[in-house]
Amino acid sequence: MKRLVRRRGRAARESAARRALHVRAQLGVAADIAIQARRRALAARRDTHAESADQRPPRGRVTVDDVLARAHQHFGLTSIPREEAAAVLRARYELRGCHRDLDTDAPALAPGAPRPAVPGI
Repeated sequence: MKRLVRRRGRAARESAARRALHVRAQLGVAADIAIQARRRALAARRDTHAESADQRPPRGRVTVDDVLARAHQHFGLTSIPREEAAAVLRARYELRGCHRDLDTDAPALAPGAPRPAVPGI
């Protein structure tokens, strides 16, 4: 009987690990969708406003909330921790070279990131 319990326990752990990888992959796709949507909106804004030579090109901002909204909209994910979404967004942001045209709030929310100093303490 103990052997059967161990098999079920191992199967449950393996299933949970596969599920976690699947959710992380879905979050990666949601982050890519959010980044691409923000870049498209930024490109449309650039097209409508003619830039002069002395102006800086506008920058967009992709947030963790954008990723969570896309994850819910496309994959039905509802209970994703903000820290996990921030870590995935930060990884996808760096991979896609978004520092050129986008800003994000992911580095401040990702686990292990240094917390900003609180003034007055």
